[in-house]
Amino acid sequence: MQALSDEQHIAAVEAKVDALAAAVDEGFAEMRVEFKAMREEFKAVRAEARSDFRTLVAVNLTMVVAMIFGFAGLTVAMFTHL
Repeated sequence: MQALSDEQHIAAVEAKVDALAAAVDEGFAEMRVEFKAMREEFKAVRAEARSDFRTLVAVNLTMVVAMIFGFAGLTVAMFTHL
């Protein structure tokens, strides 16, 4: 086994560092794509949750209005049959 000269050793280390830097850059590019996809999924989930909340509010409001009208109807019926 032959010992490497300083230049050869430095060149080998630089090659390894360059390969590592390329791998890191590739990883960050992949993460950027994945994060963008997750942001789109979160937007869809928020839109669905917003829709569900609006439906829940509409159902509850309808029930409250029905109870008010029912109570008003009973009150009117009570006072008209006296």
